[in-house]
Amino acid sequence: MTSSTAPARVARESRPPASGGRKLAVGAVLVAIGVLVVNGAVLYAVLDRIDIGIFAVQVLLTLLLLVAALLHIRQLTRDRRRFALSTILADLASEPSGIEVTAQEALATLLANDVAEAGVIALADDDSEEEMRAVAADGYPANWLADARPRALPARGATVSVGRDQDEHPWISVLTPSIGARPWVAHIPLHSGGNAIGLLLLSGRREGVLEDETLLERLGAQLATALDHAAMYEASYEREQRLEALDQARREFIGALAHEVRTPLTSIQAFADLLQLQPMAMDETAEQLVNSLNQGVQRLNLLVNDLLDLGQSESAGFTVTPTAVELPALFAEIETLLRPAYLLREQTLSVEIGENGAAVEADRQRLEQVLLNLLSNAHRYTPPGGAIALRTAATAGRVRIEVDDSGDGIPETLRERIFDPYYRVDRNDGTVHGSGLGLAVARRLIELQSGRIWVEDAPDGGARFCVELPRAAGAEAGS
Repeated sequence: MTSSTAPARVARESRPPASGGRKLAVGAVLVAIGVLVVNGAVLYAVLDRIDIGIFAVQVLLTLLLLVAALLHIRQLTRDRRRFALSTILADLASEPSGIEVTAQEALATLLANDVAEAGVIALADDDSEEEMRAVAADGYPANWLADARPRALPARGATVSVGRDQDEHPWISVLTPSIGARPWVAHIPLHSGGNAIGLLLLSGRREGVLEDETLLERLGAQLATALDHAAMYEASYEREQRLEALDQARREFIGALAHEVRTPLTSIQAFADLLQLQPMAMDETAEQLVNSLNQGVQRLNLLVNDLLDLGQSESAGFTVTPTAVELPALFAEIETLLRPAYLLREQTLSVEIGENGAAVEADRQRLEQVLLNLLSNAHRYTPPGGAIALRTAATAGRVRIEVDDSGDGIPETLRERIFDPYYRVDRNDGTVHGSGLGLAVARRLIELQSGRIWVEDAPDGGARFCVELPRAAGAEAGS
């Protein structure tokens, strides 16, 4: 609890206690004197002389009233001072900052309001269970804080003590040149959860405010609360910094890995393309192997793109350029890309363009990426010989694109989690497919294009992924 890494807050001006006690006391004395003078003059005017007995009674009554007034003023001043100082320290707990900043500002506030002439706040040392070290000082020589020796922690249950310093402790004796020998010293233990966490040490030439032990106890409690809040703020700040550093390192690693993988994939892709340019030199088995190689490279390229896209989206580097996209032409291109994979598993892909659902406002390349991901998922989770459907439907100002598969479906409890990065759904046979990146990237891409994506049950079993995007400008409204 003795280190501070959190940024400091802007220091606030101190608000002095609004007591005015001395002015009230002086005013009361002057009023009493005035009353005695007036009474004496009236008495002399009536009796043509001053009756000592009557005047003595008037003086006695006036003195009694004056003493009562002064005692009341003193109590009122003390109460207002307690409230004012307590309010000032309570503000420290409500404004987050580091431990050392909070401690230093608390001392500056107390000294600015004439509570003492010098002060130290010490907190338990992280490396010792019985010692504490000074973390803030005010009214002390320059550089004293850096050289201050540790001091024993207050005992459990210790209370406030005020008196003239007798032991000439180094934390007090160093003040002799500034406030004299044997100053008044208040030891105010700081507790948290019943345990001593430190000490507030206040010193001054005169006892003054230090005589008010009730106020000192309240200040100690509020300072301990403020320091507890500061410790939690520091811990939260440090945790946030660590998480940001880890997240940055993760994104850099993903980017580096994706770029390293892309280099050999380019060579493999080129080799596969060269082989496909000579189909007459290959038998049917070799041609199937080459096609499989080509499809695998394409899938790996998609995975690399997903990795890069995920890093871009998390660092606010994603950009989209929406234009009018004709869905029939886009669907035809996607169907051509996926036909070999579907044929290998004897799966059927049906395409249906609904009325007024032929054009959307979207980034064509990004939408193609999303649909390829959804149809690839449908291909993986649909059993051999199964059916996959791609269709559109129009709503008021929007177009919904649906991808149905005939797999096992997705439990309702997982329909949001599947869009989290790296999350994958287990198949019934215990296997999992994919990287867990595609749907996370797809959601971010669609949301950037003012759309939304979700999953629900398909009418004939399996899962239905829905993508909803704005209809292209100029398209007619759906019925």
